[in-house]
Amino acid sequence: MNRLKPGATGQFTVTVKNEHLASAMGNTGVEVLATPMVAMMFEAAATDALKSVMRADEISVGTWISVYHLKPTPPGMSTTTRVTLIASKGVKYLFDVEVHDEVEKVAEGKIERAIIDSDRFYRSLKEKRSREKKEPESRIQNPE
Repeated sequence: MNRLKPGATGQFTVTVKNEHLASAMGNTGVEVLATPMVAMMFEAAATDALKSVMRADEISVGTWISVYHLKPTPPGMSTTTRVTLIASKGVKYLFDVEVHDEVEKVAEGKIERAIIDSDRFYRSLKEKRSREKKEPESRIQNPE
């Protein structure tokens, strides 16, 4: 099985847009890159690192993340997220992460992803959906 070795890297670049801002996520008036978007950037860069070793019948899923959002980034500024594999065990891969905007490092942390069988994952999801609780019908009668 061809798997990543420590030192392997991945990258994700995005220009901060209005939909990436903290204000777009309910933090009114805070017009900077939102921390949940930083987490998404971690995910995208780690996925980029893993794609070269994934078979067609596999997907990667996030299992753990730690984000330190250090500095604000305004809309219109480009950001680059880089991950470096520091360890792997079985199907799990642990990465160090840094995010830089055009001026400075704005975030750092770690992320773990796992490479898993896609058919098994989607079967499990379908089975879970079949057990989903249904809304009970309303018992309130409309008086006439």
